[in-house]
Amino acid sequence: MSSRLSVEERRAHLIEAAIGLAEKKGVAGVTTRDVAQAAGVSLGVVHYCFENKDALMTELVKALSMELRDSVDADDSIWADAGTGKEALQKLVRGALELMWRNIEATPERQLLTYETTTYSLREGETTPAKIAIAREQYAFNDSTVADVMDHCREATETTWNTPITELSRFILNVIDGIVLRWLVDDDSEAVQSQLDLLAEMVTAHAR
Repeated sequence: MSSRLSVEERRAHLIEAAIGLAEKKGVAGVTTRDVAQAAGVSLGVVHYCFENKDALMTELVKALSMELRDSVDADDSIWADAGTGKEALQKLVRGALELMWRNIEATPERQLLTYETTTYSLREGETTPAKIAIAREQYAFNDSTVADVMDHCREATETTWNTPITELSRFILNVIDGIVLRWLVDDDSEAVQSQLDLLAEMVTAHAR
């Protein structure tokens, strides 16, 4: 890896290497030495960018979450001429969910990895309480990401949420978690579409 890369570029490169390894061998099996080897850098470079494996895993889950957020932001077409009112809001929410879903469907290994990082954190947290912070950071970041998307939908359609956005985003994330996990089990993409329709309808019921 070039010495001319900035610290942020180095961190991004190491995170991507860690994701690739974790997809193949699971989070528990990844070491910082493995990441260094996969990224083609010294172990010292990894520890310069990340204090320890837990810090690296925390940034890994954030990177996975940002991929979903970017999948929505990358397509400007759903935001153009969105219209106003609850009907427009429901259509926009459904469109945002669809863009997220396309990213999810194209990356099943990464979706499985998000569940593995959660269970890794919970299991390791039994003996090392500090590790539970990985899962908490993961869900807090996801809540914030979903809240940002929903507020964007609200602003674009000139509507108002009747339910606090923090509660609404938590509910949406809980449902999406279940939808994705079920899809990983039964690989029924058609069923997902009807579930996303229902979710958009349920969410819009909390707006005016």
